[in-house]
This record gives sequence, C-alpha cells and structure tokens, in this order.
Amino acid sequence: MPAPEPPRAPEPRLVCTGCGAATPRDEPRPFRCPEQRPGDDIDHVPRPELNASEFPRGPEPQPHARYRRLAFSYQFARARGLSDDDYLEAVAALDGAVSAVDGRGFVTTPCAIRPEVGAWVKDDTGNVGDSHKARHLFGVMLHLRLLEQLGLGDPQAPLAVASCGNAALAAA
Repeated sequence: MPAPEPPRAPEPRLVCTGCGAATPRDEPRPFRCPEQRPGDDIDHVPRPELNASEFPRGPEPQPHARYRRLAFSYQFARARGLSDDDYLEAVAALDGAVSAVDGRGFVTTPCAIRPEVGAWVKDDTGNVGDSHKARHLFGVMLHLRLLEQLGLGDPQAPLAVASCGNAALAAA
C-alpha cells in the first residue's frame, strides 16, 4: 500500500496586521483591509501570510514569474480561469513595458553576506527605478491588469500612492 500524500500546504493569503482579518480570496481589490472603517484608529495594512515550506525555487530570473504561486493575484486569477501561461504572459508584457521605459526589467535582487558588517546585504540599486518600491508597485499593476483581462477592472479607476518620491516615480 502506498504511503499517503502529505497534507497540502495552505495557499498564501492576505491578513491585516491591525485587526487580523483575512482578505477574502474573491476580493478583486485586495489593497486594503476589508474591515477598515472610516474613523477607526487601527493601522489596517494587509500583509502576505506564506507557507515557507512551499517557497519556490526555479530558473525564472523575473521574480514575479518565479514567485507567482505566493501571490494573491496569481491565486485570484487562477481561481477565475486564467492559466499559468496567461499569468506568465501578463508578467512578460508588463515587464516589457517597464523595460521599454527604464531600460531594464525586473530580476532577482542580489544578496550576499558582507563580512565587514556581519550580515546579509540586499542590493536594490540595480532594480528598476533603483529602488525596491517599483517591484512592489509592479505587483499592484499586474493585479490591475489581470482584473482588466478578467473583465473585472476599470482601467480609468484612480489610484493614490502615498510617497515622498520613490514610490510615485515607480508608479509612474
């Protein structure tokens, strides 16, 4: 008799750091906590809750392709019938558009142990816009593009970016 398969790890999800509410998997705009109410004094910031045992390893240099199974947008798109190839095509198209503007697309950020400081150092200076912020905003734009592809998005919907410069530049 074959050994039973191990239990499947839970899919990644978004959980509010302020109140603990989980973002519903069918929420098309998961950018804020679903429990946030006007006037409450809680810092409602969704954060990913991941299963580290499922952390992907692969040859894709584009991080949004390599780590797609950890992304809420990937889970959302797949649950609505988009294929893995559809998702990868959306990543490639958006990365190509970014590369046409910045002269480079996204690649895995290099990390190395620096003996002189006794710590791991992540070098973000080679990133698009010379900052990690463009990487985060790429994920938001990718999600919005997937919503459009699924017929759930409004390409003219306004977005706001709270920034002193780098994030706004990245969003542009």
